[in-house]
Amino acid sequence: MRALLTGLLFCASMHGECSAFAACRSSPTRQSSISLAEKQNESDITKTNGLDDSTNPDNAGSGTWNPLSLAVLRLGFTEPAWTSPINYQKASGTYKCASCGTSLFSSNGKFDSGSGWPSFWKTISSDRVELKKEWDGRIECKCQKCKGHLGHVFPDGPQRGSLDAMELASVPETDPQIGYKVQNDIDSSFSRMPRYCVNGAALKFEKESE
Repeated sequence: MRALLTGLLFCASMHGECSAFAACRSSPTRQSSISLAEKQNESDITKTNGLDDSTNPDNAGSGTWNPLSLAVLRLGFTEPAWTSPINYQKASGTYKCASCGTSLFSSNGKFDSGSGWPSFWKTISSDRVELKKEWDGRIECKCQKCKGHLGHVFPDGPQRGSLDAMELASVPETDPQIGYKVQNDIDSSFSRMPRYCVNGAALKFEKESE
């Protein structure tokens, strides 16, 4: 009899704990606090990954959760050639980092390299693109601000003689010293400018207002 009563009391106590647990889970206050905590956590992750940059005046509401863009920017992946719409973009405008929104290239410095990737022969301004030599000798280019991977730089850009003289005069000092600085006053019209071979997924295009 004593064992039976003990068992009944144990079941009753467990039932009470289960009821209290269920009430706690259904409590609006608890659900609200969990929701707020999740939102705060998502916000922290966004800022940690450099995808939230609302303090940058050059960046109004930028950031991306596109899987391909993140694979390129954060993991250094290379998108398949000929797949980016930006490769075929002909309009005048600015090409910005898809992550932090920093202006990196202008349509004035874009050219058709025939490589299958968006290509530029100069950056839009000094200290916008960071260069780093990789283990295999290639030169990686990254967004100076958020360090997102953009692509690589090669010495086989367009010939100097085929470019606008005013655009040549405005090449940023932080760009690679290729092609446009020739010693001894030798004719440099056939020397080549750099080729920034950039993944389109790492960029977003902002069309120039008419």
